[in-house]
Formats: sequence, C-alpha cells, structure tokens
Amino acid sequence: MPTETVIKLKRSTTTGATPSSGDLEVGEVAINTADGKMFTKHSNNAVIQLSGVSSAEATNLAIIYAIALG
Repeated sequence: MPTETVIKLKRSTTTGATPSSGDLEVGEVAINTADGKMFTKHSNNAVIQLSGVSSAEATNLAIIYAIALG
C-alpha cells in the first residue's frame, strides 16, 4: 500500500480566532475549524479570509488548497 502524506494546516479551534500577519508566511493557509473559515497572507502582508463556509466545505477546501500548494 502506498504511503499517505498528511498535510496539516495551521489551525485554531477557537471561535472567532484569526491569524495575524506574523503567524503566516505569504501564501500560507490557516484554518479555523470552529468557524469553518480559511485565511492566507497576501503579498502586502495583509491576512485575508478565503472562505466562510460550513465545516464540511472548509474541509474540502483545505484539501484542495493543500494539493494546490503541494
């Protein structure tokens, strides 16, 4: 059986928690599993929210972003 690679994003389980620009590198993705929101750091150092969807949709998006980011 092939070895599976597990990719874990930076994450929080605290409702309302958002990463600061010092928490992320440009293009790095973080997820808040309590809120189902994803964030990334833009090249201008601003943290932007990528989504605000249900937790099931957030999980699917996390997988898509992890694959896209390699």
